[in-house]
Amino acid sequence: MMLYKFEEVLNDLMDYFILGDVDCLMQYKIENDLPDDLLTEFTTEETGDQVVQEGIMVPMIGVENHPYTIYFNLSDETPELLKPENQLQHKQDGYCLTVVNGRIYLYTIPYLRDFTKGTVDLLKKYKHASIELPNGFYNVSILAGLTKQSTEIKTVSGEIKKIEDMEPTFEFLIKPSIERPNFTADFTYPFRVELL
Repeated sequence: MMLYKFEEVLNDLMDYFILGDVDCLMQYKIENDLPDDLLTEFTTEETGDQVVQEGIMVPMIGVENHPYTIYFNLSDETPELLKPENQLQHKQDGYCLTVVNGRIYLYTIPYLRDFTKGTVDLLKKYKHASIELPNGFYNVSILAGLTKQSTEIKTVSGEIKKIEDMEPTFEFLIKPSIERPNFTADFTYPFRVELL
């Protein structure tokens, strides 16, 4: 499969999403003897910039508190957010991603406050937007905006009705790279999706 879709993904009331291989982050934490509170570490020391530039995590700020539709797009087809019925609001290129344990997750800031084996196990167990990816390096572009989504509801009479609505969406365009790509993105860029 080249296009993966997840619905109703929440940002845990924080204006942040993080994309990455959590095992890669744990390995980095152990190798560099970092504290369990990675949130404080990354916001007060230069290690935060370093993990982003090395592709250990892709941070996204300015994320409004909505349920999101999430796409992981590994195909060469037209991205969902670039299709005519949808509305692209943001596009940022130049992110890199390092995968060491065959899986990436879209997770939230609270996990960084106590980044222990137990926390990582909980993150993996909880139903997050996550896909398998072969180990290696990847170029990542992030698209954000609104996509047309349809929902089926059952009326009082038992009839099934289909409702279409524009939903806040993030789409990650993920392309393999032989070497670790240079990080050229602006990680202070706010991904605020405006509702129509």
